[in-house]
Amino acid sequence: MTQFRKKPVVITAITFDQLVAHGIERCKAEGRESNIVNGMPWSFSYAGHPITHENDDCYLIPTLEGTMKMGRDDMLITGVKGEVYPCKRDIFEATYDSAPADLESEIQAKADKGPRVTPAALQAEIVSEHYFTAAEGCAGACNMNVRPDGWATPLNLLTFCVLVLRNGFTVVGHSACASPENYNKEIGERIARENAEREIWPLLGFRLRDELARPVLTDADAAADLAGTPRPDNPTADAADFLASVKACDLSGDAPCEACQ
Repeated sequence: MTQFRKKPVVITAITFDQLVAHGIERCKAEGRESNIVNGMPWSFSYAGHPITHENDDCYLIPTLEGTMKMGRDDMLITGVKGEVYPCKRDIFEATYDSAPADLESEIQAKADKGPRVTPAALQAEIVSEHYFTAAEGCAGACNMNVRPDGWATPLNLLTFCVLVLRNGFTVVGHSACASPENYNKEIGERIARENAEREIWPLLGFRLRDELARPVLTDADAAADLAGTPRPDNPTADAADFLASVKACDLSGDAPCEACQ
């Protein structure tokens, strides 16, 4: 009998309570507070997968093997290709060890004092993923009538990953293998996805910075808006009042006008 050893891959996993907290955050962010009943989100997405509430002790998880149930003592694992599946806590603890401290752990320990984009927030933006090689793309192109000899081999080594985000925007990552002998479909797709995810970070960073830079509406501003008067802390309104009060400059005379003195 031939023995095999499981490859040392790094996965992410969350508890039942962490999944509930994520679902509540997503529902509130999407304006679906009515979807939260007795503190439990009823339907939401996680890592691009739809999660459904069955009862307060169970969520239905779509996996590659079909729909599975996640209970309060289970862990929800996200695999190397973005697939999710529940795992019993005792099996999880017997199978996995904590990974060495990574950059995210260091950030949480040293620089986690204000709003920021997290890996979990990034994964929550992804609603679907699509993989194909350049050869598959060419083969599916309707207008490609001529294919040079040997075209398939190099194009088979170029893998693309297209991630669709929840607002409909798409990002693309790719992976190219130099030697045909070294090509591995699983590794190529994993690298392509990692590169696609890197395209999302600056997009979410810009959105967060935009939100943080938005002026905060004070009580005095709100009262002024209701009264139809300029906001007390709005210098633009003061400048507009000044410009409205000055007289137009008369350029026909030799002496400076009253407004320009």
